[in-house]
Parts: sequence; C-alpha cells; structure tokens
Amino acid sequence: MIKAIFFKIFNGKWSAPFFISSVGIFCWIWMLILPVNKIIWNLCFITPIMVALGYIILGISKIFKKRFKEGLVQVVLSVVFMFITAVFFTVLLPKSPYKEYKGDIYNPNNVKVDMPLKLSFSDEKPLFKVDKPEVILYDYNQPGTYKYQVFLNKTEKGTVYLKMFDLTTNRILSEKEIAKDTKVKVENPSDELKEFPLSKQFNVQEGDWGDYYGSRVEVWFKPEDASQPERKLLVKNYVIQGW
Repeated sequence: MIKAIFFKIFNGKWSAPFFISSVGIFCWIWMLILPVNKIIWNLCFITPIMVALGYIILGISKIFKKRFKEGLVQVVLSVVFMFITAVFFTVLLPKSPYKEYKGDIYNPNNVKVDMPLKLSFSDEKPLFKVDKPEVILYDYNQPGTYKYQVFLNKTEKGTVYLKMFDLTTNRILSEKEIAKDTKVKVENPSDELKEFPLSKQFNVQEGDWGDYYGSRVEVWFKPEDASQPERKLLVKNYVIQGW
C-alpha cells in the first residue's frame, strides 16, 4: 500500500521539480551543517542528479507508452531542475572537505615549490609571462585533478607526457594513468617559444583532498622517430594534493 502510494506520487506528472528540489536542498544542507569527507561530498553532489536522471527515464518510458504529453513535461522539468541543481551546487557550494594550503607541507630539503595555477571550467587561464621552456600545472575541476601546458622550442615532432614524483620519498605517482592522460603532440624546431594546447585532465590518486605535498613534475619527450630515445625536457616542483 505504502509502496504503491509512494510510486504514484514519485511517478506523478508534476512531482519531478518537488523531488529533485527536496533531495538537492537536503544534500546542500547536509554539506552546510554536518562533517563532510570526500565520499559524502561526492554522494551529496551526485544524488540529486541521479534522482533527476531517474525522472528522465520514467518520462521517456511514458512517451513510449503513448502518454506523450505527460512524458515530455516530465523530461523537460527533470532536465531543467537537474541543470539548476548542478549550477546551484557549483556556484553556491557551502563548503568542500579539504583545507586551503597554508604553506605547511613537509619540505626536508627546502627546495623551491610552486602552486598550480587556477583554471576555470571554460579553460580560461590566468595571465603570466613565459620567456623560457616551461611547464605550467593547473588546478582543474576538483582537488587532485589537474591539466598542464608546455612552452617549448628546438623540439622535433613527437609527444610529451608527464611523470610525477613525491618530493620526499621519490615515489612515482599514478605512473600509468598520468603517462596515458598527459600525452600532447608537439613540434617546434625554431628558437622561438611555442605555446602548446592544454592537456586532458588527469588525476593524482595518491593522497586525499587537503593532504598537500611536494611533487617533482617531469616533462618527457618521445620522438616520432622510433630510432631516437625518449628524453627528459623539463622539471619543476609543485605543491599538489591527491584525488
């Protein structure tokens, strides 16, 4: 009886905005007042979207059952409220489960480390000046997720990719995943620096949100000519955190 009533309400013509909004508000308040770790943060972000997807699927099924108008209304409302929820959680997110970096990482050899630059969702980059071959690491999307960019000269045709190491232990980080996800085609035989496109996003699996540590970022080059060996082009130290 209760199950039938619940399903009738849940599958009602105008219930989509009510349920999606209610779940979204509940999850938002949870993140506002209760302790949050990475798992809870992701769960609270994904749950309203999954509810909306459920409504979309139900709406599509109604369309196929020849309840076209009712199904179409449900699909449209679900898409609209899923988009509003996603924007709401992106723009007005109450808090994230990681602390800001305050320069307190363990650095036994006192080496120079840089912070990744901020990159927007639209890949808009901050202004900076480059006058020599360089690798720039960018924070992207969420903690532990990055993109990078290289500026090179005197480089034959080939592919660059990253290797990243823990500065303290020299342990290589997410070796296979980073090597695969950071490949960028390059070619610039001239002396003039050339800016190459941003890489795809990639994750550092080691560590967690808020656990900052120093990393040595190495740019490796694989020539298109298979008879030539791979070689290291650039090295720079960055403060990073795990995903």
